[in-house]
Amino acid sequence: MKNATLIAIISLSVVILIDLIQFILSFFEVYSMGMYRVFGVLNLLGFVGILQFFVKLYSKQKE
Repeated sequence: MKNATLIAIISLSVVILIDLIQFILSFFEVYSMGMYRVFGVLNLLGFVGILQFFVKLYSKQKE
């Protein structure tokens, strides 16, 4: 459970950091559709890390 919690915390931090980077880049002309797709994939990977925590929590609660 500790590993799942650590991965969830890191994933949540990555998602927040990616959103902050997107917000800052949106003020400049460097933000493009390619970057939007890359950030979308990174966000998806971050949410997969958070999902692992909830699956582990559900399986532990079911025991």
